[in-house]
Amino acid sequence: MEMVIAALALYGATLGSDGTICRDSCTSGIRVVIKARRIRFESTGSGKLLASGPVVSKTVENFVERFWFWEKK
Repeated sequence: MEMVIAALALYGATLGSDGTICRDSCTSGIRVVIKARRIRFESTGSGKLLASGPVVSKTVENFVERFWFWEKK
């Protein structure tokens, strides 16, 4: 998970204790899970898979840039 935290830090975000993405003191409804050598972005409410990819920082960067249109700080 250290790689996910480092990738999120580029956008001013971090992971909450439950694996949810947090930015600007707001907690999103998206949880990051690493399962079977894949990063999964899941809805916290329904558990629905929103995106997945290999366990590399580029996967996290692509997700936040495409889902929220975040830019690196």
